[in-house]
Amino acid sequence: MGVAAMMEAIELVRLGNAPKMVQDPDAGSYEGWCRKADVQIDWSRPVAEVYNLIRGANPQPGAWSTRNGVELTVYDCTKTAGSGAPGEIIASGEDSFSVAAGDGAIAIQKVREQGGQKLSAGEYAAQSALKTGETLG
Repeated sequence: MGVAAMMEAIELVRLGNAPKMVQDPDAGSYEGWCRKADVQIDWSRPVAEVYNLIRGANPQPGAWSTRNGVELTVYDCTKTAGSGAPGEIIASGEDSFSVAAGDGAIAIQKVREQGGQKLSAGEYAAQSALKTGETLG
């Protein structure tokens, strides 16, 4: 049915008979492209909001924060228990590290430091000497 509907629409456009509907700009809005500036992580926001931002920006443009002034793009994460100052690294493990957010924490699973390759969060933590108590953002 979808193919038939598409063929019908193409034929209407080709013949110049496609219906034209005037849109009321006050009845809705246009959402442009998701830009890098739109996906900077604000660790003080609620966990659900940070989690959805990271998921929604994966893989492009990738939600991001900073560590020691260097951009860190976050790709995969889960919500987890924990608390601390927003952006504080509160735990680090073999596969992930956890960052405190507004009302809980995010376990980060995959990252890429500016100019580097995508790594598991555990690999990144080990290679970069990430320590609990550091702050992102």
